Amino acid sequence: MALYYGIVFGILTIEIVLFFLLMLPISTRWKKPVFRWLATSPTIAQATYILKIVFGFIFVLFVDAVNTLRAFYEVVHDDDNVTPGTSDFRAQVNQAAKKFYAQRNLYLTGFTMLLLLILNTIKDMNLEYIRLEDETLELRAALSSDPEVKQAVREMDTAPIKDTVTKLEPVEQPNENKKDI
Repeated sequence: MALYYGIVFGILTIEIVLFFLLMLPISTRWKKPVFRWLATSPTIAQATYILKIVFGFIFVLFVDAVNTLRAFYEVVHDDDNVTPGTSDFRAQVNQAAKKFYAQRNLYLTGFTMLLLLILNTIKDMNLEYIRLEDETLELRAALSSDPEVKQAVREMDTAPIKDTVTKLEPVEQPNENKKDI
């Protein structure tokens, strides 16, 4: 396996672990701080930016795998008119190996991109669920006449996550090295 497909396999393994961790039935009381930290952390924002670039390369590998497999099938269908018994066994084994590698690369990159889309959807659904639960608590407090309920809701961390999401913006560096000429 080439180095870049080994890296894609490592990313796929990490995605599978994250998928199972996100699917664990954890209470919202514990999920909310974790997702709030994930949404507001500048380190996570930089990692997300880098991962978007990496998945761009994975998409290029996916397109390459599709083209390789399509080219393989075109060559195989052109060789169908060869008479049986005249072909070399080693050539057949070599073609079968190339077909296997092309299919493996296609499935590996395809599953990696599909799982990325699924993980993004799960993350967005969890953030939306937390936001809706916060709104529900605020509405219950507004409708309740019990002062203890209103006080408890005021003390909860119900700031909307979408308002505090960290966005990467260019940072201007001081021009200390420039000399006036």
